[in-house]
Amino acid sequence: MQELSISEALKDPLIRQMLRADKISVDTFAQLLAKAAKERSNRLAYIDWNPRQVGPGFLRQAPPPAE
Repeated sequence: MQELSISEALKDPLIRQMLRADKISVDTFAQLLAKAAKERSNRLAYIDWNPRQVGPGFLRQAPPPAE
């Protein structure tokens, strides 16, 4: 199953129907998706991808930045 981009998710009829049923605006949902994507990107930036630092199949992840 292929993941939807944010713009594809906002155009999807089933997702729009769900948003209407839950009384959530498309703008609010778009902001939520953008925030989640940014947080995910920030977390991936802290992963040490150097294979000499970790064994095969393992990732060493630094703690998330202090807020």
